[in-house]
Formats: sequence, C-alpha cells, structure tokens
Amino acid sequence: MSFIKEENIGKISFISSLLIVILLITILGGVFIRDKYKQFQKDLKGVEKNYTDIQKDRLKSEVLSQISRMNSRLYYSEQDLNIAIQKRVYEAHAITENLYQKYYGTKKPEEIISIISEALRSVRFNDGRGYYFIRSMDGAYILYPPDPSREGTNVNITPFQDRKDLFQKMIYIARNRGEGAIQYQWPKPGIEGEKLFSKTSYIKYFQPFDWIIGTGEYLDDFNEITKQTIVRSLNNKKVDLRSPEYIFIYQLHDMNGGDGFATMLVNPNRLDLVGKKISDDLKDAKGKMFRREMLRGIKEKGEAFVTYWYKKPGSDGIFAKLSYFKYYPEWNWIVAKGTYLDQLDQRVAKLQLNLREQVQKTIRFLVYFLILTCLIFLCISYLFSKGIYAIFEGYKNAQKEHQKELERVNKILKVQATTDPLTKLYNRGYFNECLKREIHRCQRYGSALTLIIFDIDKFKRINDTFGHVSGDEILKDLSHLCATSIRSSDILARWGGEEFVILVPENDEESSFVLAEKIRKRIEQHTFSIDSKITCSFGITKYIEKEGTDEFTIRADKALYKAKDKGRNQVVSY
Repeated sequence: MSFIKEENIGKISFISSLLIVILLITILGGVFIRDKYKQFQKDLKGVEKNYTDIQKDRLKSEVLSQISRMNSRLYYSEQDLNIAIQKRVYEAHAITENLYQKYYGTKKPEEIISIISEALRSVRFNDGRGYYFIRSMDGAYILYPPDPSREGTNVNITPFQDRKDLFQKMIYIARNRGEGAIQYQWPKPGIEGEKLFSKTSYIKYFQPFDWIIGTGEYLDDFNEITKQTIVRSLNNKKVDLRSPEYIFIYQLHDMNGGDGFATMLVNPNRLDLVGKKISDDLKDAKGKMFRREMLRGIKEKGEAFVTYWYKKPGSDGIFAKLSYFKYYPEWNWIVAKGTYLDQLDQRVAKLQLNLREQVQKTIRFLVYFLILTCLIFLCISYLFSKGIYAIFEGYKNAQKEHQKELERVNKILKVQATTDPLTKLYNRGYFNECLKREIHRCQRYGSALTLIIFDIDKFKRINDTFGHVSGDEILKDLSHLCATSIRSSDILARWGGEEFVILVPENDEESSFVLAEKIRKRIEQHTFSIDSKITCSFGITKYIEKEGTDEFTIRADKALYKAKDKGRNQVVSY
C-alpha cells in the first residue's frame, strides 16, 4: 500500500495507537456497562428478597400478636365471668339469708323454703341463660328453674355416675371451704338428648338449711360471645388507605377445601363478604388459586405465606399482595394479614432510574476520557502501553492466586476452629455460638427449642480395661452413629470427654424425648469394636422464655444426672 512508507511511519504509529486506544476504551466501557447491568440484576434480587423477608417477619409477628391478644381476651373474659357468677351467688345467698332471718320463728321451715325458692326462681341474667340452683347436702333438688320437675328428686338415685361424682365434689367444697368454683360437664336446657357441655359454676354453703346455692355459665356460650366481640371489633376497624393492611379471619369448615370450605368472619376491606361462605377455587387477577395454596400450607405446617394479586383499598388497580395465614385450632379459625407489594415496585423503579443515570454518566465519562487519552497518547508509544497492560494483567492474576490461597486457608482454619479433631463433630466453642443463635431465634419467634445432653456410661472403666485407643474408636463410632440418627437442622457436638450434646430446634420436649430414646436404643444395640456392651444416659430439657444459656444447659445436666442416679442407660427429662 502506497501509504505504508518509511516517511509515514510516524503517522502510522500515531493512527495505530489512537485506534487501539479508542478500541480499548470502547471495550472497557462496554464491559463496565455490562457489569453495571449484572450488578443491577443482583441488587434487584437482593432488594426483592430482603424486602419480602422483612415483610414476612412483620406479618407473622403481627398475626401472632393478634392471636396472643385473642388468647388474653379469652383468658381475662373467663376471669371476669368467674367473678361475675361469684357475685351472683353472693347476691342469692344474701337474699336467702335475709328471707330466712325475716321469717325465722314466724313461719314453718317448709314455708320459708318455698318463699326462698320462689324469690330466686324467676331471676335471670346473662341474656336469660343464667339462673340459680339449690341442692340440699343429702342430694335433693330444692330449686332447678330449667326443669322444675326435677325438684324434690335426689341426685343420688340418678343412673348417671358422673352427676353423683359432681355432687360429691360440691359437698366437699361446701364442707371444707364453704364456697368455691367448679368446672364440669352438664346438659344444656333446650337441647334434647344427653349431650354434655362444659360449664363453670360457683357454689356457696347455706348452713341453716344445709343447702348448696349456686349458678354457672356454659363455656361454649360464653366463648361464642367472646368470639363475636372480637369479630365485631376487627370488622369495625377502618382501613387506612395510606397503609391498607388489616386482619382478616376465616371460620374453617373443611381443611380439604372445596365450595364453602370456610366462612368469612372478618374483612374490613370487603364487608360484603363477611358472614358468607367462600370457595377455594377463587382465582386472582392472574389466574392463581391462592386459597388452595394457603390450605396446603395450613395442612402441612399450620401456616402459609401466599403471594397473589388483589384489589387495593382506595384504588382501582390490582396489585401483588403478600399474606400470612395462621391456623388457630382453639376456634378452628384461620387468622391472616397481608401487605401490598407496590412499594417494592417503587424501589425497583428507583433502582432502574439510578442505573440509567449511572450508564449515562459512564458514557459521558468515557467520551471525555477518550479525548484526554488521545491527547496523552500522542507522546506515548504503543509498546509502552502494551507493557503496562501486561504488568496490570500479571498483577491481577497474582492477586487472584493469592485470593484463592487465602480462601483455601480460611476454609481449613474454619474447620479446625469449629470441629473436634477426634470425632469430627462440632466442638464445644462452636456449639455455644449455635446455642446463643438458636436461643435468640426462639425468643424472637416463640419457636420450640430442646437440649439433649448424654454421655457414655462407665467410660473410665472402658478406658482402664481396653485402653485409650479403644476408647477413642468407641467415641468415633458412637459419633457417626448419632450423626446419622438426627435431622439436618439438629446440631450435634462433643461437649467434652465422653459427653455429647444435641440442640433440637423447632421441636417440643415430647418429640425430642422420642429422638433421644431412638439414639439410646441404637447405641445399646450397636456392636462396637470391644467385647463389651456400650450404653448411654440422656438428659433432656426444653427452653424456657427469657432463660440464659447457662440455666438452659444446667437443667439439661441435672436431667443427665437423674438418668445416672436411676440406673443409667435411660432418658430423663427435667
């Protein structure tokens, strides 16, 4: 080519260097922008996950708080009920005492009894459900307003043994304490047959006639009133359109779903649905049968997180909604709360805007940098640039190698720091870290947590008889046997010497007892490397709220010592 001549070498060098610089900057700019997009996708997923996790924790906490308030409401209402029926009995006793004193000496006892009975017979309270009853200490009905035909009959000749036993308990209270509360099963007036219902009563002894005076309330009637009060209270709450979150409740009829599987009890956003039966085949705006997904979670775990599309209060739009559903078996309710995820969309839009601004800023920067670099490269040779690039690449490669070596060493150090060298189980230090973490999680979410401590029975005698080498083999064999007997979420560690511990999250004391018994039997039935039977003693305890790690482990240790004292080779809870 005519341009490639000796006199044009300077121009050729300049143009070549300039083209290389432009190409290099373009490539680096493209890589930079591509990395920005990759980082954006990663940040986007992180934002979505973090936001969703935070909302899940919050919704679950608020639903559990609502259930706790319902339990408290029921408990204190029952306390108020007990106080109310006690006051009623005091009133009846006072009326009886006043009438007795008024007519004593002027009328016959039979006449006074009739006056008292008729004075109390018509008294009604608790919306007509409440009435007074009187029995003599020999078992005769003196007053029974729901069925006056029983008056004059004796409970001791009834064919129902449970009623005889109940009367004996009333006699015991009257004789020993003079008054007191009692709970029992009793037929409900107006209900045919012999079906019994839970009832709480208060009785007081009237000495002049040797009577028991009392009244009571059926707990299912009382609980129904409490439930209706809670439902009315929740339905009357106004939905804040700025933050449209609310509790909604289903009365579950059929856990398997179907048409009319539940009745909507509470829904401040859709009062038109309250009191109506609902079906599990309802689809959201995108065709998802979200109620079926909810029922699957309720059946499997007693709770469920479900995301679906639903109309937002104060808006005509349909938005993604995340709801937490919790089964409340005491009343066969499903208590739930949801939150709309449109705020997440706003965060994503903000990230996209930031990315667009960063890309535009990067392009402007690359243009300015290109102009500046072209001016600089008028005085720099191509070979020098290539040498700098080679040095840079060498540095990067060396740094990567150093990083890989550092990661490899860190992995080895982490294993050494957390693992017992003989048994390959977690060591005591790492177990203590896990224990603190699980106690924190238990305190935060109210989940169950159980600790199992066990050791090898008469291990010193084994070492003295067969030697420490055989003792070490037994420790390793037993560790493997235990590790294959627990769940992946359980934490097994060597506590010290021949002593081991298992931390069992999300498991109550009864289930952990079954696990410990299974491990004990496997150890007892296992053939070890020595000609001697190996057994272990186990101590179990469950975590108590606000308890520290020391108290927790000390109670488990006490349970272990009890197992030792009872003869070893057994499981004892404390």
